[in-house]
Amino acid sequence: MNILFLVDPLHDYDSDPLYFGLVRLLGQEHVVDFPSKAIFHDPSAKVWALPQVPAATRSEEEVRSLLAGGFFDLVCVASPRPECLAVLSRLFNRVRFPPIVFIDSSDDSEIRHDVVERYPIQMYFRYAWRVEWQRHYYWALAKAFRWNRKLFERTVPLMFSIVMDALPHLDVIPKEIDISYRGRCSHPRRARTVEVLSHLRGIRFSGGVYASPGDRKYKLKAGRLKRLWTKIVDDAPAAETDQLKKKIPEEYYREIAASRIAVCIRGGGWSTLRYLEIPAMGTMMISERPGIIIPNDFVDRQHAVFCRPDLSDLEQLVRYYLREDAEREAIASEGRAHLLKYHTCERQAEYFLNVCRSRV
Repeated sequence: MNILFLVDPLHDYDSDPLYFGLVRLLGQEHVVDFPSKAIFHDPSAKVWALPQVPAATRSEEEVRSLLAGGFFDLVCVASPRPECLAVLSRLFNRVRFPPIVFIDSSDDSEIRHDVVERYPIQMYFRYAWRVEWQRHYYWALAKAFRWNRKLFERTVPLMFSIVMDALPHLDVIPKEIDISYRGRCSHPRRARTVEVLSHLRGIRFSGGVYASPGDRKYKLKAGRLKRLWTKIVDDAPAAETDQLKKKIPEEYYREIAASRIAVCIRGGGWSTLRYLEIPAMGTMMISERPGIIIPNDFVDRQHAVFCRPDLSDLEQLVRYYLREDAEREAIASEGRAHLLKYHTCERQAEYFLNVCRSRV
């Protein structure tokens, strides 16, 4: 299968790992990213969560020629951002198009009716496929899909995935931390999490929250707590903040790996990469139950442990699993095995291809 993978310049947690999964399954010559995405190829633009492959830049004229010649079996519109849709607009109607699929990685719960009404989208991959949509069919059909039954049936969930070899390679690390949590203070629940964990008597906690310019309303809450990177970056110059972030990953992953338990709490969005990073590092995860449908999700008490949204049982769960070593370690082991089976970029690419082959 040959895929034209239409992208925009920004990092996309959903479609960027998928690109590398497709490249590894099909070969780079069969997956053409257009316009050529710098973070996929240019060492000066590298993102720590992604690997890179050599650039195979193609001009717009070359892409049109390949489309006209029937080279591509599928066009994947890999982002809902304006830059990506502008590229689709320039190419569409000028040459013959193969089937088109759309990846909507928006962190809201809106369906892009403007896109599906303008282009013949065969499959709509939606990151934020809400649990309520699954439970209340007619409500979802009326509210989100405007009674468009065909669109509802062509829409499937697509959770982001993780690129395992992009994680730091750490030696076996002693579990010297009882519980850890770090995150951006993008929701008051995250600040509350650190407040709860940092006050547990007799338990070694590591972590904290940090604030960025969009989080000013939580700054005071965050400022009372232990700070990530030793300071709140709310007022730090952009260049300094970027440099700070580049130094974090190994420290961040080492803390997870050294923890008996690590906590994942989503912020303003529907999920967070930490939901996959904790099992990837072989640590048992306590998380709130996701509010979106995740294909092949973790099972409570088997691959991870889910706490109540109000955190009322968080202390109880922490103390129980710190006592029950065998149970905790079994969950951590099963969680990592489940992640490797379903949530790496290669397995996500298999899921994507299977849906396209069976339904497009």
